[in-house]
Amino acid sequence: MEIWYLITLIGTPEFWLAFTGVLVLAYLFIRRRIPQETRRFVRHGILIFIISLWVTAGIAFSLKYSIPIERPCVPCAEGITECNPYCMEDNSFPSGHTAVIFCVVTSVLLVFRKKKLIVLFAVSFLVALSRYFLRVHYPVDILTGAVIGTFVPIIVYEIYRKRSGFVS
Repeated sequence: MEIWYLITLIGTPEFWLAFTGVLVLAYLFIRRRIPQETRRFVRHGILIFIISLWVTAGIAFSLKYSIPIERPCVPCAEGITECNPYCMEDNSFPSGHTAVIFCVVTSVLLVFRKKKLIVLFAVSFLVALSRYFLRVHYPVDILTGAVIGTFVPIIVYEIYRKRSGFVS
Protein backbone atom coordinates (compact mmCIF):
# COMPACT_ATOMS: atom_id res chain seq x y z
CA MET A 1 0.00 0.00 0.00
CA GLU A 2 1.35 3.38 -0.99
CA ILE A 3 2.22 5.89 1.78
CA TRP A 4 0.38 8.68 -0.06
CA TYR A 5 -2.79 6.61 0.04
CA LEU A 6 -2.51 6.20 3.81
CA ILE A 7 -1.99 9.96 4.16
CA THR A 8 -4.97 10.74 1.93
CA LEU A 9 -7.22 8.66 4.19
CA ILE A 10 -6.72 11.28 6.93
CA GLY A 11 -8.78 13.72 4.85
CA THR A 12 -11.62 11.36 3.89
CA PRO A 13 -14.76 13.53 3.96
CA GLU A 14 -17.11 10.67 4.89
CA PHE A 15 -15.01 9.90 7.97
CA TRP A 16 -15.06 13.49 9.22
CA LEU A 17 -18.77 13.96 8.53
CA ALA A 18 -19.55 10.75 10.44
CA PHE A 19 -17.20 11.93 13.19
CA THR A 20 -19.47 14.94 13.79
CA GLY A 21 -22.26 12.55 14.79
CA VAL A 22 -19.94 10.67 17.14
CA LEU A 23 -18.76 14.00 18.58
CA VAL A 24 -22.33 15.10 19.34
CA LEU A 25 -23.18 11.77 20.96
CA ALA A 26 -20.00 11.85 23.03
CA TYR A 27 -20.76 15.41 24.17
CA LEU A 28 -24.34 14.50 25.11
CA PHE A 29 -23.07 11.49 27.04
CA ILE A 30 -20.35 13.31 29.03
CA ARG A 31 -21.55 16.92 29.21
CA ARG A 32 -22.70 16.62 32.82
CA ARG A 33 -19.20 15.48 33.79
CA ILE A 34 -17.62 18.55 32.19
CA PRO A 35 -17.13 21.43 34.66
CA GLN A 36 -19.72 24.18 34.17
CA GLU A 37 -17.12 26.81 33.27
CA THR A 38 -15.69 24.54 30.55
CA ARG A 39 -18.99 23.18 29.22
CA ARG A 40 -19.94 26.37 27.36
CA PHE A 41 -16.53 26.50 25.63
CA VAL A 42 -16.80 22.84 24.59
CA ARG A 43 -20.36 23.29 23.28
CA HIS A 44 -19.44 26.38 21.24
CA GLY A 45 -16.29 24.72 19.91
CA ILE A 46 -18.21 21.64 18.79
CA LEU A 47 -20.87 23.78 17.09
CA ILE A 48 -18.28 25.85 15.23
CA PHE A 49 -16.50 22.67 14.12
CA ILE A 50 -19.69 20.93 12.94
CA ILE A 51 -21.15 23.95 11.14
CA SER A 52 -17.81 24.67 9.45
CA LEU A 53 -17.34 21.08 8.35
CA TRP A 54 -20.83 20.62 6.93
CA VAL A 55 -20.77 23.99 5.13
CA THR A 56 -17.32 23.21 3.71
CA ALA A 57 -18.43 19.77 2.53
CA GLY A 58 -21.64 21.23 1.10
CA ILE A 59 -19.76 23.85 -0.91
CA ALA A 60 -17.06 21.42 -2.09
CA PHE A 61 -19.50 18.73 -3.18
CA SER A 62 -21.91 21.22 -4.76
CA LEU A 63 -19.04 22.51 -6.89
CA LYS A 64 -17.82 18.98 -7.61
CA TYR A 65 -21.22 17.91 -8.94
CA SER A 66 -21.98 21.13 -10.83
CA ILE A 67 -18.63 21.78 -12.53
CA PRO A 68 -17.83 18.91 -14.90
CA ILE A 69 -14.03 18.76 -14.78
CA GLU A 70 -12.75 15.25 -15.29
CA ARG A 71 -10.00 13.87 -13.09
CA PRO A 72 -6.45 13.61 -14.46
CA CYS A 73 -6.67 9.83 -14.06
CA VAL A 74 -8.60 6.88 -15.42
CA PRO A 75 -10.68 4.97 -12.84
CA CYS A 76 -10.37 1.21 -12.87
CA ALA A 77 -13.31 -0.60 -14.41
CA GLU A 78 -13.85 -3.94 -16.05
CA GLY A 79 -11.75 -4.25 -19.18
CA ILE A 80 -9.52 -1.24 -18.43
CA THR A 81 -5.89 -2.18 -17.89
CA GLU A 82 -4.22 1.26 -17.80
CA CYS A 83 -5.99 2.76 -14.81
CA ASN A 84 -5.31 4.42 -11.46
CA PRO A 85 -6.62 2.33 -8.53
CA TYR A 86 -7.01 5.51 -6.46
CA CYS A 87 -9.05 7.33 -9.09
CA MET A 88 -12.71 7.91 -8.34
CA GLU A 89 -15.41 8.31 -10.96
CA ASP A 90 -16.75 11.68 -9.81
CA ASN A 91 -15.56 15.09 -11.01
CA SER A 92 -12.23 16.52 -9.98
CA PHE A 93 -12.94 20.12 -8.92
CA PRO A 94 -12.42 20.89 -6.04
CA SER A 95 -10.58 18.39 -3.85
CA GLY A 96 -13.01 17.33 -1.12
CA HIS A 97 -10.26 15.66 0.92
CA THR A 98 -8.21 18.86 0.91
CA ALA A 99 -11.20 21.08 1.71
CA VAL A 100 -12.25 18.90 4.63
CA ILE A 101 -8.83 18.49 6.25
CA PHE A 102 -8.07 22.23 5.95
CA CYS A 103 -11.48 22.90 7.53
CA VAL A 104 -10.78 20.50 10.40
CA VAL A 105 -7.38 22.06 11.15
CA THR A 106 -8.57 25.67 10.75
CA SER A 107 -11.55 25.02 13.05
CA VAL A 108 -9.31 23.50 15.72
CA LEU A 109 -6.91 26.45 15.50
CA LEU A 110 -9.72 29.02 15.71
CA VAL A 111 -11.33 27.41 18.73
CA PHE A 112 -8.22 26.53 20.74
CA ARG A 113 -6.01 29.49 19.75
CA LYS A 114 -2.78 27.67 20.61
CA LYS A 115 0.24 28.61 18.50
CA LYS A 116 1.78 25.17 18.91
CA LEU A 117 -1.22 23.67 17.09
CA ILE A 118 -0.13 25.45 13.89
CA VAL A 119 1.91 22.31 13.15
CA LEU A 120 -1.42 20.65 12.34
CA PHE A 121 -1.29 22.51 9.04
CA ALA A 122 1.51 20.10 8.11
CA VAL A 123 -1.13 17.35 8.12
CA SER A 124 -3.32 19.46 5.81
CA PHE A 125 -0.44 20.04 3.42
CA LEU A 126 0.46 16.34 3.43
CA VAL A 127 -3.13 15.39 2.56
CA ALA A 128 -3.12 18.02 -0.21
CA LEU A 129 0.17 16.65 -1.55
CA SER A 130 -1.20 13.11 -1.40
CA ARG A 131 -4.04 14.07 -3.73
CA TYR A 132 -1.47 15.32 -6.24
CA PHE A 133 0.99 12.43 -5.87
CA LEU A 134 -1.81 9.88 -6.21
CA ARG A 135 -2.60 11.69 -9.49
CA VAL A 136 -6.28 12.10 -8.66
CA HIS A 137 -6.44 15.93 -8.77
CA TYR A 138 -5.09 18.88 -10.67
CA PRO A 139 -3.22 21.54 -8.62
CA VAL A 140 -6.13 23.99 -9.03
CA ASP A 141 -8.51 21.41 -7.47
CA ILE A 142 -6.24 21.09 -4.46
CA LEU A 143 -5.66 24.83 -4.09
CA THR A 144 -9.39 25.55 -4.32
CA GLY A 145 -10.11 22.87 -1.72
CA ALA A 146 -7.53 24.43 0.61
CA VAL A 147 -9.04 27.91 0.16
CA ILE A 148 -12.58 26.66 0.82
CA GLY A 149 -11.44 24.64 3.83
CA THR A 150 -9.53 27.57 5.30
CA PHE A 151 -11.98 30.41 4.76
CA VAL A 152 -15.30 28.72 5.56
CA PRO A 153 -14.33 28.09 9.21
CA ILE A 154 -13.02 31.65 9.53
CA ILE A 155 -16.33 33.04 8.26
CA VAL A 156 -18.39 30.63 10.40
CA TYR A 157 -16.29 31.49 13.47
CA GLU A 158 -16.69 35.25 12.97
CA ILE A 159 -20.46 35.03 12.40
CA TYR A 160 -20.87 32.68 15.36
CA ARG A 161 -18.69 34.88 17.59
CA LYS A 162 -20.67 38.02 16.75
CA ARG A 163 -24.04 36.35 17.30
CA SER A 164 -23.22 34.34 20.42
CA GLY A 165 -20.53 36.43 22.07
CA PHE A 166 -18.25 33.36 22.14
CA VAL A 167 -14.57 34.17 22.47
CA SER A 168 -12.04 31.35 22.40
